[in-house]
Amino acid sequence: MKKVLIIGHGDIGSRIAARLPKQEFIGVSRSAPADLLNVQFVQQDWMNESRLILPCIDFSTIVLILKPTSPDIGGYQRGFLDASYQMMDFFNNKIGYEKLLIVTSTRVYGLGNGREITEAVKPLPDDEQAKIILEYEEFVSRESKIEPLILRPSGLYDDQAHWMKNHVDAFDGKKYPLRFAEANMFSRTNLALVIANYICNKESAYISGPLICSEQARRYSEIFSLVCPNQSFEDFFIGSDKIGKSFDPQKLLDSGLMR
Repeated sequence: MKKVLIIGHGDIGSRIAARLPKQEFIGVSRSAPADLLNVQFVQQDWMNESRLILPCIDFSTIVLILKPTSPDIGGYQRGFLDASYQMMDFFNNKIGYEKLLIVTSTRVYGLGNGREITEAVKPLPDDEQAKIILEYEEFVSRESKIEPLILRPSGLYDDQAHWMKNHVDAFDGKKYPLRFAEANMFSRTNLALVIANYICNKESAYISGPLICSEQARRYSEIFSLVCPNQSFEDFFIGSDKIGKSFDPQKLLDSGLMR
């Protein structure tokens, strides 16, 4: 069985490997992740080294989970585009791979994209950072030996440590102002499930292009009542009536990757 390469092997990478204990992984990260028996960990800061130092072998799947180095435009340029230039050159000239998956974000869609957005909708980014993410997607798609699967998750959350619960637990008297009335979310658990299914399912090689990973939009007050059932939403947050974008997850459900 060929190994799977995960670059950006952090929390999501560890969840994927835990789901597939019989699959061998090479996980590359700038910091040490959780220790797993089926992961050969390579600690490498690809942002500050001239080349990737990895085994020159054939992989069944490559998973790219890149992040910005900082929240400004320069951080997105370095974290996504600059990193991908080096990586795609290495992938195409030093190793073989059968499938390629990259994780980006629904941030590529702007408010101008409206409601119930599907993969057929052309992204209209609202800011320069989102434009860079879209440019990264296009570059990888253009340079890859095969057409990649591009996962676009909305706001990732942890089922066991929701950010709204964390805000309540650390509350200092300052209410958190919410920009919109609703949230677009996707759990880290489900993102790991989707990627794990893509890795181990041979038929998934035929799934490519953008795939929105998002639950139906929910009001923040509704989410709060689920994660903090004994607390009052208004005591900790300043609500908003502004309606933002929302997503249609039907293509994801039809893909079979959520089973």
